[in-house]
Amino acid sequence: MIASAGRLAMFAAVWLLGGIVSGGEPAGGQPLMPPDVSLIGVNLAGAEFGKLPGLANRDYAYPGPQQFEYCQAKGLTLIRLPFKWERLQPKLKDALDEAELKRLDASVKLASQRGLKILLDVHNYARYRDQLIGTPEVPNEAFADFWQRLAAHYQDETAIVGLGLMNEPHDTGGRWPAAAQAAIDAIRTVDRRHAIFVCGDGWSGAHSWKKINGNLLLNDPADNLVYEAHQYFDRDHSGTYKESYDDSGAHPRIGVERLRPFAEWLKEHHARGFIGEFGVPDDDPRWLELLDHFLAAMKAEQIGGTYWAAGGWWGKYPLSVEPRDGRDRPQMEVLSFYAGSRQKPKDAKPSYLDAAAKMKNAPRRAAERKVLPAGAGKTVYDLGRHVESYHYSNDGSEYRSESVEDGGRQARKIIYKHRGQIAWVGVGLYFGSLDCNGYTAFKLALRADKPCKLEVKAYHSDKAMYRAVFPIGDQWQELAIGFDELKGGDGSFDPTRKVLKVELQPSPDHQGSRLYLGEFKLAAP
Repeated sequence: MIASAGRLAMFAAVWLLGGIVSGGEPAGGQPLMPPDVSLIGVNLAGAEFGKLPGLANRDYAYPGPQQFEYCQAKGLTLIRLPFKWERLQPKLKDALDEAELKRLDASVKLASQRGLKILLDVHNYARYRDQLIGTPEVPNEAFADFWQRLAAHYQDETAIVGLGLMNEPHDTGGRWPAAAQAAIDAIRTVDRRHAIFVCGDGWSGAHSWKKINGNLLLNDPADNLVYEAHQYFDRDHSGTYKESYDDSGAHPRIGVERLRPFAEWLKEHHARGFIGEFGVPDDDPRWLELLDHFLAAMKAEQIGGTYWAAGGWWGKYPLSVEPRDGRDRPQMEVLSFYAGSRQKPKDAKPSYLDAAAKMKNAPRRAAERKVLPAGAGKTVYDLGRHVESYHYSNDGSEYRSESVEDGGRQARKIIYKHRGQIAWVGVGLYFGSLDCNGYTAFKLALRADKPCKLEVKAYHSDKAMYRAVFPIGDQWQELAIGFDELKGGDGSFDPTRKVLKVELQPSPDHQGSRLYLGEFKLAAP
């Protein structure tokens, strides 16, 4: 049942006195006191990566000591830990896989040793092997069976703060509430001590909670439910951030506005809430100002959350707060303050607020983008006017990027030098979800200081990679990269599937060279 206002007041007093309370009655008895849902933490991603079944530490990985120690140092005491249902239970209604369970146990132990708390997260979108829960292929009884087994395994584990039933259910046709209730009922037959976190349907958006999940009122015999919403700040709320801050229509308080429907619903129903995912890219300081306002609003509403995301396998993912080259990511300055480990300067604004103020007075980036005439193609990334999304190289190889004018056009000059017998340098363009449907090729304006070869790698959203190699001369050219020329393990590049990113990798040059890059376009048929 939903907690009463009086009981909520009692919970608040417990939080103020000591936060999360360990110990308590046996698993079959009274629940532990509810967790402090106002904590700020982070998702440690990696165990949900890769295609099924996947090989541990090659296709996916659980976080290791380094990740937990970094979170501890930054005051991020709550860890949401995503993993795949199918790996823990390869066959419905069968025993949990012992090897996978040991990997999950190891992460829980690492957190416990450092005084951190774990929120388990079944990262499956209300599906099992792409089949929807609540259908004959995956009946609610199978979902309940899985949770009964997992809850029984962890019923006495005090490092676990909550059981996250399912990440971002969507397009369930109204099946999700019954599935969630079946899992809650099954859990409470073996575990009355842990909180149960329930995401909403429709990707669990805070902004759309009243519209889609207004009637998601579930019954918990232990009276220890937490409703979990997610929220991103790009135009479509997806967290892919395909557009710039300006093109997304973002502003400093857009997160506050998007949080409000969820916060109001919680108050109306005397319920506890949590934001399991939120995050911003690192390419514009105004996103950090927005994040600051969002976290302040969460704090005012006594709603906690876990940032998306950290973890050792993200590479140059723009939302990642995993340190790079031993340095904190820009988002961490905001997060660590609201997690309680740092203080804002008394006599000066944080650096990201100063940078954001300067950006407000700068020309809009969108105004600099060109839209070419019909038939010529559609510019999707102008490297002459925008820095590359990311770059990569092996240890020792040199890389530098700068904006220059070359041959009467604005260009991005990539200065590189390969070192080592196995050496690489590359430029990445991150799109998140680029629609190529209706086009037949990419086109890239470029030239090299001296002739070389350029490997082009295009990745679909499922991270499947397609590649081709092209000769590049020392004169400006518009290189046509036909989709049928890009080959991968399952054939040619498919323009009907969304593109995650494109990488450009020149052939090794141990003396060093320069590559000049201009507009990257989708070519019309």
